[in-house]
Amino acid sequence: MKVLVLGGTGFLGANLVRALLARGEHVRVLARPIQSSKQAKGHATLHGLDVERVPGDLNEPGSLAAACEGVTRVYHAAGYYPPYTVPVDTAVRQALQETRHVLEAVRAAKVERMVFVSALTTIGHPAQAGRLATEDCPFSTRYHDNPYLMAKAEMEREVRQAAGSGLPAVIVCPTACYGPYDSKPTSGTVILMIARRLMPGYIDGPVNAIDARDVAEGMVLAAERGRVGERYLLGNWNTTQQELNRLIAKELGVLAPLFPIPPWLARPAFKTFDWGVRTILRRPAPVPGFFVEMLAHMQQYDCSKATRELGFTAKRPIDQAIRDAIVWFRANGYLPA
Repeated sequence: MKVLVLGGTGFLGANLVRALLARGEHVRVLARPIQSSKQAKGHATLHGLDVERVPGDLNEPGSLAAACEGVTRVYHAAGYYPPYTVPVDTAVRQALQETRHVLEAVRAAKVERMVFVSALTTIGHPAQAGRLATEDCPFSTRYHDNPYLMAKAEMEREVRQAAGSGLPAVIVCPTACYGPYDSKPTSGTVILMIARRLMPGYIDGPVNAIDARDVAEGMVLAAERGRVGERYLLGNWNTTQQELNRLIAKELGVLAPLFPIPPWLARPAFKTFDWGVRTILRRPAPVPGFFVEMLAHMQQYDCSKATRELGFTAKRPIDQAIRDAIVWFRANGYLPA
């Protein structure tokens, strides 16, 4: 079977490509031309793998149409997110444009199944306090000026709407992923900051963590068994950021971050810093001001729907995921060997 992976050079995509190759699939990866050292690091996540690389971009409908030609399944792990603070309407416009291009190409190519990777932040909080969040909790937020939150919610809404009109799409919402090939890095940023002693404090709160390789397996199961238009939480360990930090520090052999920062203090501090960097220095802040508002959406989850309907079970313990992430970071120059 020939499959297409969008975002195959990224963290989750690189693990998905390996899971598909292990099943004997012919894997095609859409990849933008290398224009920076950062992109080169991303492409290196597929080094030595027998994949078909095709040039293209989510903003180029023609390249997407060519990439989808002749494939049975499409895995979309390249959803837009704003890397720095931009107006909400700008972020939503870009997110919807890219998503619609993909949906149009999938529809025209008569692809049998598309798996769309959404975000945890599209899962709302349970109506009853103390309950675990599930896929039935609709998106809600107090932060309607947050470009990340609104873009992710609108992309998922667009995919669900397309599924309601007959497009064979299934949605997955992975929890916080750890493991190898995190070249950007994404969740692995916490590992690097703790390793470098750059994170003396932390914003505590509930979190769920999973090995990215288990998420890749879940995506394949979603393509095989998922119900069109449904979304599936792919997670493993319900914990807190404090406990996760302690586990990361233990695997690194360093001290864990010492003191929690209350969200009510962190939010204005991040927002002010972001504004100052953009206004005075005329460049993006290293940590976007909307970051703390994203953390407010993190919670603990009931992932049993994926078990019931997909047969999904997370097999790898989180300490193994973190350990393997550290090994990969050291082997690729992010941390001293």
